[in-house]
Amino acid sequence: MVIANLTKASAAEAKAIAGAGIDAAIVSGTGLGAKGFGQLSRAMADVPLGLFLASAGKEEIAQSVSLGGDFVVFGLKTPLETVSKEGIGKLLMIEPSLDPGLVRAINELPLTVDGVLVTGEESSVTVERLLICQRFSDLLARPLLVAVDLSVTGAEISSLLQAGVNGLVLPEKVPAEKFAELKKTIGSLPKATKRKTKDTAFLPQLGGEVKAKAEAEEEEEEGE
Repeated sequence: MVIANLTKASAAEAKAIAGAGIDAAIVSGTGLGAKGFGQLSRAMADVPLGLFLASAGKEEIAQSVSLGGDFVVFGLKTPLETVSKEGIGKLLMIEPSLDPGLVRAINELPLTVDGVLVTGEESSVTVERLLICQRFSDLLARPLLVAVDLSVTGAEISSLLQAGVNGLVLPEKVPAEKFAELKKTIGSLPKATKRKTKDTAFLPQLGGEVKAKAEAEEEEEEGE
């Protein structure tokens, strides 16, 4: 999957990015408001739009969640009650330094987690980062996503795919044409050899329906 960050995008920019073939988008709920979120949601049409819950405060998170959205992206310090709502997808953010035992424990959480996003200050694809992704992929029974910058190359995407990564999250202010180029690059990559079976990733569609993405192991078929 390819996920766009629309936090600094206008409704017109969001519409163009949605038209570039992305699989989903996220936006920070902080200071957005119902009107702004509604404009972005309409611009996305049938592309799932999620909320990035940057704050750990219960009140701020509750206000963001109340805006709606198809899924939420949250961290380990997020209060459980604020993300326990049924009917929305849930992506959990973790740092590369998280203890492997805690990473494995994500599989048994009573809270449904539909995917795991590896964040961190480094967004370039280094050997160390590739090893981290491969380790987490081996530990998790959930789709694995990773944040990358705009400089990511086809060869690096292929390496991430082989390491078990299922999706890329791009930074803010990426123009629509770059997403179109990225999708084209991903579409030209050979399929990865399946390393293990994972659960299928689910992102609720606008209107309450649930869209099942393609097999979680294959970034290409996910449209990464």
